[in-house]
Amino acid sequence: MDGSPLRIDRADLRQTDDELTLILGAAGIHVMLIRLRYDGWVDEVINNAGSVAHGPAAWTLVDHDLSLEFGPRTADTLGFPRDCRLHLDVDAATIRRVRAALLEILQCACFLVDTVEGQLTG
Repeated sequence: MDGSPLRIDRADLRQTDDELTLILGAAGIHVMLIRLRYDGWVDEVINNAGSVAHGPAAWTLVDHDLSLEFGPRTADTLGFPRDCRLHLDVDAATIRRVRAALLEILQCACFLVDTVEGQLTG
């Protein structure tokens, strides 16, 4: 990534008894999966090659712009920049689902959320 936000045109949720996964994609390709495994409440990020690392230490969702702050080891494992910026080119209903999923999955990370539904920090 060159520092400009990566355009994400698809966001899907998958939930089982064992995990909740937010799937972010572009042009028909999975870019990133952000997953909460309920056994141990572990949050993880998975890249399109299947590499798995710990979730971000902090994140922000402002309108349609999502930023994930990864530690050096996580960024290296996943091949993402430490400040991974994504532009979610999806409709308002999908932003609401992404917001709710991220608040559940990444609840242990520091965050700022500022969307139509309101502003939250943690």
